[in-house]
Amino acid sequence: MNPLELRDIYLPEASLWWPPATGWWLLLMLLIMVCLLLPWWLRRSRQKPLRGSSLSQLQRIKQLHRNGLSDKAAVEQIGTLLRRILISYRGRDEHAASTGDAWLSQLALLSGTGIFSRTQLDLLAYARYQADPDCDIGGLLRACEGWIRSLPRGRHVSN
Repeated sequence: MNPLELRDIYLPEASLWWPPATGWWLLLMLLIMVCLLLPWWLRRSRQKPLRGSSLSQLQRIKQLHRNGLSDKAAVEQIGTLLRRILISYRGRDEHAASTGDAWLSQLALLSGTGIFSRTQLDLLAYARYQADPDCDIGGLLRACEGWIRSLPRGRHVSN
């Protein structure tokens, strides 16, 4: 009837799980990359850049002063903020206990001179020891904002 001789059907051998297809290799590499980068990303997401955090604290001080905070208290809070920034950049051991002209020179070393006027520097250093300091808080706040913006990049502070 049929001149062609037909052979039996051969089924392919059962495929094993090894070697996996290319998609599985790519998925494995992606999983490894996620596992390696996840701890770094979590640490990074818990930290705020020092500049942004400092500027928001300065804005809070500015708002408190508008709402009735005394000049002396505002200068004290500004000085505390600047000291915290300095300690974050330079370390607690060297700069936490410095006062007066030594502290002012460290402020100048961190971001350069010329940002604060001599009156503003004297105000930062000595206003907390005066009963009623005569000062221009608006000018001091603008100078502090310029000083914070001129800080070197790269430092972070934990929440």
